[in-house]
Amino acid sequence: MKATATMGPTGYRTEIRTGQKKPHTLFADEPIGKGDDTGPTPIEMLAGALASCTTLTLRSYANLKGIELHGVDVDVEIVRRKPSELAPGEHDMLIRKKVHIRGDFTPEQHERLLQVADKCAVLKALREGVDLEAL
Repeated sequence: MKATATMGPTGYRTEIRTGQKKPHTLFADEPIGKGDDTGPTPIEMLAGALASCTTLTLRSYANLKGIELHGVDVDVEIVRRKPSELAPGEHDMLIRKKVHIRGDFTPEQHERLLQVADKCAVLKALREGVDLEAL
């Protein structure tokens, strides 16, 4: 998996290219006042990555287990907290994730799906950390 980001000589608009076999192009920017608001901010993309990873993980699990999933809604909010709002050991960034799973399943299946929602790769990377190699 790879992404390349390119920014021009002025402004904050950044073109992001991804794709393993088929190319995809996305744009990031900063809100009006700093940028032109032509795309999500990088933090909004992080929220979107976590939300979409959660939905894809749930769909994959449901398909594997033969569970009829009518749909999934995932809301992710990333909040930056002030130092005065932090308890010892807390980070300045708080991520809130709310998962709503639609379908006809037993309470046990629903509980298991909520557990699986916390197994996505993006959440795992956020919780456990990653090794970063600057080239």
